[in-house]
Amino acid sequence: MKTKSLFAALAASLLAGSASAQTDLEKATAALRSGDPAAAEALVAPLATATPPDAPALNLLAQVRLAQKRAKEAVEAAEAAAKAAPDRPEHFSQLGLALSVRLGEVGFMQMALMSGKMKAAFEKSIALDPNHVAGLIGLARFHSNAPEIAGGSPEKAKEFARRVHALNPFLGELELARLAERAEDPEGALAHYDAALALRADAAGAQVSAGKVLAKLGRKDEARARFETALKLRPDFAAAKQALAALDSPAEAP
Repeated sequence: MKTKSLFAALAASLLAGSASAQTDLEKATAALRSGDPAAAEALVAPLATATPPDAPALNLLAQVRLAQKRAKEAVEAAEAAAKAAPDRPEHFSQLGLALSVRLGEVGFMQMALMSGKMKAAFEKSIALDPNHVAGLIGLARFHSNAPEIAGGSPEKAKEFARRVHALNPFLGELELARLAERAEDPEGALAHYDAALALRADAAGAQVSAGKVLAKLGRKDEARARFETALKLRPDFAAAKQALAALDSPAEAP
């Protein structure tokens, strides 16, 4: 699973216990959003180790650890946040997110156990708040990625994606587009990406995703226009640059 689409929903719901802590959390959150996890860590780590535990700081520290590609420590921080404040849905969706990243680092036996913990964390988040978008997205992706034997279900994935759509049409269209891609329905995926872009024309990531679908459909000129639009929106967008380079690279010989 990709992490960026969940960070915004999770960071927006961070809480703080005191005026000084709130200021530091705000600064740490801003540093993380600006792409400086080291600065964010320096601000939030002292709060996260406070006594009693500062749950919002631990939750933010989990996000920082993910940005630093330290998934094991991200899981530990997220678990501590959920234990310290078990009534906050964003702590459980952050735990689910951290576990989803950690899954790619462990062996097969651990993966099965961790997958169940991830699903349970996302389920807990929406049990606390049925409208918690990050948890709904997490469950949509779990059910779309997990095999049936492990509890996955394309039908449930679509159900959760539709619940996202009812709350946030832009994010819902993106989830429905990803599901259409997994179902090998590029035309359907493109329709959902275009619907998302009709809601937010400045979404560079959605432009790139739509361009990749167009490239698969053989519509390279249209794909190029999408990648170039993404670069106009975000000149440093690596994904757009890579997609454009791939479009221009000669096809491999059979």
